[in-house]
Amino acid sequence: MARLAEYLARLATVFGFQEHVHFLKVRKGSAIPEIHVQETTAPKVQARLKLVGTADAPEDAVKSVQHINAMLREDNASAVLWVKGGAQIIQFPGCKTPLAEEAIVHEAGELIGTVIRVGGKDETVPLLLQDTDGATYPCTTTRAIARELAHHLFGDMVRVQGTGKWRRTPERVWELDGFRVKSWEAIDQTPLWDEVNALRATEGSLWNEFADPQAELRKLRET
Repeated sequence: MARLAEYLARLATVFGFQEHVHFLKVRKGSAIPEIHVQETTAPKVQARLKLVGTADAPEDAVKSVQHINAMLREDNASAVLWVKGGAQIIQFPGCKTPLAEEAIVHEAGELIGTVIRVGGKDETVPLLLQDTDGATYPCTTTRAIARELAHHLFGDMVRVQGTGKWRRTPERVWELDGFRVKSWEAIDQTPLWDEVNALRATEGSLWNEFADPQAELRKLRET
């Protein structure tokens, strides 16, 4: 029951419009759930489902499809979503998916986010960053850097530099396994307008004297 509920929860995300999509029953066979979509919302749901498997698919639907396939692989099964008595809509190959060879890459780079957790007793301290979209990045660093970043907990965003460990999933999606922070810097929170005014006030600047600064900039690029 718990496993079926997990499948249905993920499937509900794929459908979207959850207040208008209802689970009716499990039909005879290998756990065949029957789902009803209210007539007024059916066109929207149909349009959403058609996007699955395309570049325009909603991110939450894509992640749920990937999760369902991963569950099916664990259960040594596959599945198909189809209209009752009609066409097939989505295939979930599950255990039939040809898995990509696992690949791990270590690469230097940087991350930007808000520090939402710092802690640990070892010399290597775990910390967690969160970007503006809500994605989180697991990191580790030294005690010295951790003490510095702790002052920015739930504060302004920071930029960290270091080495990331990236893993390719069976769906050929790259995910961050961990990031070793070697340095960091605070991100300037000065409003853009203040920056523009500061540039204009720079001694020796001639930009305010041009009737069309953008035209002058184009001339510089062409020379």
